[in-house]
Amino acid sequence: MRASLEHISVDFGPVKAVDDVSFGVAAGEIHAIVGENGAGKSTLMNVLFGLVRPNNGRILIDGDERVWNSPQDAIEAGLGMVHQHFMLQDDMTVLENIVLCSEPANALGFVNFTAARNRIRDGFSQHGISIDLNARVGDLGVGQRQIVEILKVLYRDARLIILDEPTAVLTPQEKDRLFAILHSFATDRRSIIIITHKLDEVMEVADRVSVMRGGRLVSSGSLLKTTKERMARDIVGGELPPPLRRSARAPGRVVLSVRDLRVKGHMPVGPLSLDVGAGEIVGIAGVSGNGQSELIQAITGLRRASGEIRLDGKRVDNMDVAGRRGAGMSYIPEDRQRTGLALGASVSENANAGRDDVGRFSKGPFLDRKAMADFARGLIDRYRIKAAGPRALASTLSGGNKQKLVVGRELSRSTPLVIAENPTWGVDIGAIELIHAELLRMRDAGHAILLVSTELDEILTLSDRIFVIYAGALSDEIPASSADRQKIGMLMTSRRTATKVEA
Repeated sequence: MRASLEHISVDFGPVKAVDDVSFGVAAGEIHAIVGENGAGKSTLMNVLFGLVRPNNGRILIDGDERVWNSPQDAIEAGLGMVHQHFMLQDDMTVLENIVLCSEPANALGFVNFTAARNRIRDGFSQHGISIDLNARVGDLGVGQRQIVEILKVLYRDARLIILDEPTAVLTPQEKDRLFAILHSFATDRRSIIIITHKLDEVMEVADRVSVMRGGRLVSSGSLLKTTKERMARDIVGGELPPPLRRSARAPGRVVLSVRDLRVKGHMPVGPLSLDVGAGEIVGIAGVSGNGQSELIQAITGLRRASGEIRLDGKRVDNMDVAGRRGAGMSYIPEDRQRTGLALGASVSENANAGRDDVGRFSKGPFLDRKAMADFARGLIDRYRIKAAGPRALASTLSGGNKQKLVVGRELSRSTPLVIAENPTWGVDIGAIELIHAELLRMRDAGHAILLVSTELDEILTLSDRIFVIYAGALSDEIPASSADRQKIGMLMTSRRTATKVEA
């Protein structure tokens, strides 16, 4: 399938999200779109998929002009999209989500789940995908949810597939498998569009690449005619800062102590024990769905667990979320949509949520809106958050800018302990450097940081000590000095080497 967008413009109030952009993808081509958060990449693809109606421009499919009244029109025309923030029903099973709105019916008009199950299993065997069709989606990790979204697209036999940050939660082995699937799609003359921030992956998988900045297309062409360095310069509009260097240092007092922790759930965790000291970053790597979400929810108070959790020597396992935050814990959740932000509230209200120094933002019994807005502007400037202003709703921000808002709010609390769960998921190359620099700055200032990430480069760049979680168990400790991508990648997919459990 060939598709093109001609002279597309999209305005969101005073913000010009897309400014006169023309873009095309050929049949059998893998076309990557890169750019900073808020550059207009997702908005442009939402136009192609019928989620956003442009102010100007037109859509052409195989040379014919098309007008979408809804995404269903685009789906019926052979388009499929896997969104960065998944469009799934948590209370339904994997199978029910995959067939939703495309249910096969038997002669009596009832949904023929047996036929759907057989069709999906054929896709499993063809592409090497494994997932429990009876599992409730709300119990799945982020990586498994992405698999469900990809299966929805496969089930509908889309001829043009749009993927928004498709490898954000994948291990290197899973990424390689996904790329093999995409190449097989391209061989079958399907068209693939990937929105991504990972330039190494662009160089690995794409045939063509387009760079957007400030709502405009600044470059587009064959991958053979560009370099990773040139793409990076086009993305940020200049030179990137030098790579970060983490200096070795001995940790101080134990800030977080976890002993004999057991967590019930879709993926039972433990028993396990873990310490994080002042002035160190302890990294936990793992494939999403192996218990890291349950572990972090137990530590932060979002999930019930047995065992002992101490923060600066004080037991906090009997406290609720607010009590643990008050005791000195900050938390950057992996799901900014459901856990990190109140999307219906303003940027200012979200920036000030859960702060300890409430007196700074109040006048007697009333909130000091000006002080709140000034603080929010400081975060907007420091973290380069693209927003219409402090009063803008959080829901109007792009995914990466939502993430920067959460990170800025949590790190500004300057607590003894920071728990960072996939802190750079979906943010651009410049913001990754900024967030990593902030985490290292806090580490060097004596804060304890527990980093959970599916990004191996992030784990290797930031961590002083590394553990791998698999099937609810932690591996033996791996010092940063002896950590290796391939070794950690194997630990992420093998029960045999995940051995750090308590008797």
